[in-house]
Amino acid sequence: MPHQLLPSQPLRIVADDNMPGVEACCALLRDAAHKSELPKIEILRRPGRSLTAADVADADVLLVRSITRVDAALLAGSRVRFVGTATIGTDHLDLPWLDAQGIAWASAPGCNARAVGEWVLNVLVQLAAEQGVSLAGRTLGIIGLGHVGRWVARLTRLLGIRVVACDPFLSAADLPDDLAGIELLPLTALLDTADMISIHTPLTRGGAHPTRHLLDAPELARLRPNAWLINAARGPVIANAALLQALTERAGTPFTAVLDVWEHEPVVDPQLLQRVRYGSPHIAGHSLEGKWRGTWQIIEAASRHFGLALSGHLADILPTEGQQMLQLPATATTALMATPEARLAALLQPVIALAADDTRLRASLHEVNPALAFDALRKHYPVRREFPAQKIAAAAEDPLRQLFIALGFSC
Repeated sequence: MPHQLLPSQPLRIVADDNMPGVEACCALLRDAAHKSELPKIEILRRPGRSLTAADVADADVLLVRSITRVDAALLAGSRVRFVGTATIGTDHLDLPWLDAQGIAWASAPGCNARAVGEWVLNVLVQLAAEQGVSLAGRTLGIIGLGHVGRWVARLTRLLGIRVVACDPFLSAADLPDDLAGIELLPLTALLDTADMISIHTPLTRGGAHPTRHLLDAPELARLRPNAWLINAARGPVIANAALLQALTERAGTPFTAVLDVWEHEPVVDPQLLQRVRYGSPHIAGHSLEGKWRGTWQIIEAASRHFGLALSGHLADILPTEGQQMLQLPATATTALMATPEARLAALLQPVIALAADDTRLRASLHEVNPALAFDALRKHYPVRREFPAQKIAAAAEDPLRQLFIALGFSC
């Protein structure tokens, strides 16, 4: 049953100051039953990492991201009746406590799934171009085949990559038609089999299948020589100390690691960063579309809780900035045009600037307060649009034109 607001009572919302679109979405709220005037809406912006109980004491709605711990310490004694997190994961919410207090909550499953899938695809083509290998026929092991893992599978299979997965909550019958044929394996078998591994599990510490330190020293020892290991899920899914040791000691059987997430964020281990090929400040899902979808989803859930509704559609208010015409640089050589991996790597550099993100993160460790610098990199991350918002200059006879279209680009 919707929570009833008093006619004269404003709806007070406290939102993370790095969450886009809150004001634009709230401007579309209306009374769901058309029986009363819309209550006055007050929006207060606060930094998510330093949010205090005083900030939320008089709020009805709290909107956060993954950096805010929401529990009794923050909300006990407050007026908050709804918590929304613009993230897929909920490990930062004390859900049992919220449920016990009768505080409704919602997450944003799938909001940035495509964005992370595109980021992983970009990592793979960049590594392939650097190492001069073809992705076709190589095996990608996806750990966690939820919203994000499925987008990774969809996009990478278009390049001829064989996909296997580990997800103890799924059977082959659970997979949608477009993912038919993906072999589900136990974790050890996946590690023994895959040339490339991409992690997309939530962070859980209990239950039948906890994921904290899912990859520890024994699992890392199973990685094949020259394997690629990518983590764009949650930092503690990989035991970072064990990863540092493995990267340091496996000189004879090296592997490549790419990390977007870190076990002790916003603190990054400088020794570990030194040994990964690419590092970034937890921005794999930071597309403009992904951020706005997350905001839309949790405000839509909040509106239902208070007997309101959103009029219109997200597309009506989505900004148009960041759309580009992608084309190879004038200096492109015939060799650069020769393989899908090399060409995609060159085309995607203006969209997902993997090397630039890595450079900025390494530079941030020299700041007076690297943890604050980490958060600043996330807050001021350049606008990034997903593939369907981009156009590639490709002639009708271009052999890669159909691949570009299948990936979501227009040509």
